[in-house]
Amino acid sequence: MSFSPGSNGSSLEDTLYQQARGVHGKEFEEWVGSLREVLQSSDRGPGCLTLLRQLYVLTAATKYSRNLSTNIFRLLQSLILEPEQGGPRVRLLASVVLQDLSPSRHVAVSDFKPPVEMSNVPYFLPVLLAQTNCQEKLSTLAPKLVNWLMQPGSEEERLLASLSCFHTLCSHGRGLERVPEDRLRGVSGQLGNWLRGAGRNTYSLPSSSLTGSLFKSGAKRQVVPFKEIDGTVSQDIFTVLCIGESYSLDHLLNISTFSFLRRWFLSTLTGDNRLTGPSPSPAPTPTHESLAHGTSSYDRQGSLRSSLTPSQPHPFTTSLPSPLSPTLGMGSSSLIGPILGGRTKQGLKDSAVQYCLRVIDQCERRPSKSVDDDLIDACLYECIALLDILCSLSRSLINGVFPTIRRVYSRCTLNPIPNARLLLALVKFFLNHGESEMYDSEGPVALFFGQVLASQFNDPGLAYDTVEYLVDNLEALHGSTNILTKYFPNILKILAWFPTTFIAEFLQLLPSFISKATASEVLHSTFDLPCLSATLQANHLLQTSPGLADTGPQVSPYAKCLAAFQEPTHKLMFGHFQRSESGRGDTIDKLKSLVFLLEDFSEHQRVVEMARVTPLLIKLFFKTVLFSNDREVLSQLVTVVMERSVLLYKIDFYQSQTRVVMSDQLMEMFKLHSHFVIDFKQEIVDFLSNLRSLNSAGEHFYMHLVWALGEYSHAGYDSRCTTALLSQYFETLESMGLEASLNLHQSKHCTTRLVLVIMSSVAKIASRCQDLIPRALLCLNKILQIGSEVTSDPATHKMLLSRANELVHVLKIPSIASAVLTPPTPHSGGDQDMNKQKSIAYLLQSVSRNIKAE
Repeated sequence: MSFSPGSNGSSLEDTLYQQARGVHGKEFEEWVGSLREVLQSSDRGPGCLTLLRQLYVLTAATKYSRNLSTNIFRLLQSLILEPEQGGPRVRLLASVVLQDLSPSRHVAVSDFKPPVEMSNVPYFLPVLLAQTNCQEKLSTLAPKLVNWLMQPGSEEERLLASLSCFHTLCSHGRGLERVPEDRLRGVSGQLGNWLRGAGRNTYSLPSSSLTGSLFKSGAKRQVVPFKEIDGTVSQDIFTVLCIGESYSLDHLLNISTFSFLRRWFLSTLTGDNRLTGPSPSPAPTPTHESLAHGTSSYDRQGSLRSSLTPSQPHPFTTSLPSPLSPTLGMGSSSLIGPILGGRTKQGLKDSAVQYCLRVIDQCERRPSKSVDDDLIDACLYECIALLDILCSLSRSLINGVFPTIRRVYSRCTLNPIPNARLLLALVKFFLNHGESEMYDSEGPVALFFGQVLASQFNDPGLAYDTVEYLVDNLEALHGSTNILTKYFPNILKILAWFPTTFIAEFLQLLPSFISKATASEVLHSTFDLPCLSATLQANHLLQTSPGLADTGPQVSPYAKCLAAFQEPTHKLMFGHFQRSESGRGDTIDKLKSLVFLLEDFSEHQRVVEMARVTPLLIKLFFKTVLFSNDREVLSQLVTVVMERSVLLYKIDFYQSQTRVVMSDQLMEMFKLHSHFVIDFKQEIVDFLSNLRSLNSAGEHFYMHLVWALGEYSHAGYDSRCTTALLSQYFETLESMGLEASLNLHQSKHCTTRLVLVIMSSVAKIASRCQDLIPRALLCLNKILQIGSEVTSDPATHKMLLSRANELVHVLKIPSIASAVLTPPTPHSGGDQDMNKQKSIAYLLQSVSRNIKAE
């Protein structure tokens, strides 16, 4: 079996996955047999690597489980647990495959026994984390990693691998609960040592090997100074942005520690802030003359400083000058060196702040190589995010750090296309700490959530970061900012573009979009999510393939929509869906025309998936507003629901599911506020009087509205329910009952069930106004007569006859009709309701006997 790229124009990746999905049955079993033979042999050459790569493609290409024997799992596990089984590439591939197959009962990596070999941990730890029952094993492994990190004289590879594995463990938020606090403090101190350990060592060696192997003979080798990102010789402390020909162990640990800091603070410091005490003293920093021995420190001028002993105290108190002076906050690297390289022992937090300021200062240099732009952006993002955490831990740091953050923001905005991820980190910082500096964060917020998000919502990384930030800070953002209510049209674009990715997150976010001012607009926007997906997809196609708009339907199924998208007359309509802020109108008058233009995309996968999700979001919207039970908000929504019931994007399952939700929720609104039947009498009459409303909104919605009219049109609910109003409602239902019976079963929406509900509502309204009873009796007889003539279905005729007879016999006795057909009102007392129910039951029995007698 081999995979080869196709010739149909699809990408190589798509072709490989399509071929992999087609491998099954006997072909797959034969291939597994060849894999087993290689794994059981001692051959770990290119053939083994190729088979393992193919296995990964075969397992990753489908969501279904591949039928692999227990023996294959055992062989893969032996690769990652036994170093002699293969080299690093083979072991890494085996680890990746097992991760993809996990969780599985066949994967028994969690059954490792002490003593644990460090060389195995990087391979089996990711597999262990992919299991569901590994908490106990992780708790056992974490203290071992801590011991390796703290062990004096540990091998270079062990230290680096231990730190990497510990980072992975902390990233999953597991395994630290059994590590004693004093050991965690020790790790914190060790991290501080590594962060400062390469501070004065600004020279690299012309070799790819680590420093420890270069001086075995004691001979000196020429050293090369590290360079800044712009190519100039580095004159300050070493950081991740110092470029050299090679790196010593100190340098590699320095870089790894910086990468680990943010996760470490999040895992151990936030919350109870339990590890904020002083860290052990930094290890002596070696000079370039004695790089291999590490016995002394080297300052900027080349003078030796005596090492600090671990017994020296280091309380970071007010008696010491603060390292965060305003001048330092502006990024003056001349002040950072003495602070990190001097005798003052610093805690990890203080050292991290200084390190970040130094890196930010370096990022202001123009890189000598364009490929370093991404490195600068990544380092800036990491520094801003780390400083945000540190300022949350120690509010006293804000004053010194804030000017630097503002300077970074100013530089970021000078770029015509700002770095979105960096801008989000800056927005987080300003929202978290801007109040302390009396800083108005509206500008950064508007730039990111308005301009940037509007154009880069389809970037997967930015979408993930944005949604994660909004969800994680939902309560604070909802309580102290207007981001969610003002910029929800832009935020919804993320969901419209990734409809299956962020469902759970938007179920949390949607309620926070709703306020008294935005409720109606949010509901319209939720109804229009499939339209939004179609609009965004059309805009994307025009940007990537502008020629499609000039082709015909035979070339592109979206040609009509794309052509309309470019017409000036439709610009405002499409612009409505692509707006960035709320408050620019709930909907548009020409929405029907726009929905028609977007029908080209009704079968597009993105639009279809969005249509599947939308009814769930609509239900959540109503659940939220009904729970708040704000009469003003709910009153805005009654007309919206009736209006949109006839105007939804044309996907059949979407329309039917959405209308079921709308009708159910409309009934809940009437149940809470029965006076809505009076408040919106004209809208209800206009809706029910038009048969096109029935054909457009469907039987389910129309029938529920008819039922509500008969149920809640009663003076017991609202004194404004006069005889004149009852007569108007009666005439409306009378007319529709006759028309529905004429079209019984001729239209898919004119069903027997609908006619029965209309008959019941006609009788209910007549029972509350005795002058209408004769007309109601005549109407019921006409409906029965017409229904019997237009349908030959015996079951339909029987149901119509039964319901007509029941209602006619009840209406013939007005006093009984009023008691039977009028429900208990909220103004009735509990005892009265019980007595009334008993009397109704007695009256119904009497009516039933009369019917049987006839």
